[in-house]
Amino acid sequence: MTKKNSDNRRWYVLYTRSRQEKKVRERFQVEEIECYLPLERKLRIWSDRKKWIEEPIFRSYIFVRVDVGNYHEYLKVLKTEGVVHFVRIEKKPVPVADSLIEAIRKYEASGEYISEEEEAQLKVGDTVEVVRGPMKGLIGTLVSIGKKRKVRIMVEAVQQAVYLNIRKSFLRKIPEPEVERKG
Repeated sequence: MTKKNSDNRRWYVLYTRSRQEKKVRERFQVEEIECYLPLERKLRIWSDRKKWIEEPIFRSYIFVRVDVGNYHEYLKVLKTEGVVHFVRIEKKPVPVADSLIEAIRKYEASGEYISEEEEAQLKVGDTVEVVRGPMKGLIGTLVSIGKKRKVRIMVEAVQQAVYLNIRKSFLRKIPEPEVERKG
């Protein structure tokens, strides 16, 4: 949902109650609060049927674009049923770069799936950068390489490790001296 933008509106991450992300999004849309809930399609298999469903990429998190300096707007967001709190550092909501939101939108739209090739020689603990594809520019820590070659990367903006369907060949290890320069 789009609302009139002002220079003070920035993207922030909200923590929601478990499995309340879609309901929070609906409530924000009714209240005309700009929000973004990245979703991915997954095949859910039950004993009697299979069904494609959409699940949040970041469980228990939703992005909201607001002016946290506007006390009325800030409280309106926090009082929305299902919202727990803003993701904060030192008691202040942490803004998220527009470029990260755009990268997530491209990733969501791409439907990118894991390829079989394993060109990148990566190991757990490496700092990695996405160098190709819709998430290009995203930097994180490689936490694990799971089944079907899903790469688990710690995404600092939401302070949560999430599975992203990124080809290993789309990643490059960032050498330690370069990590220090970027940080």
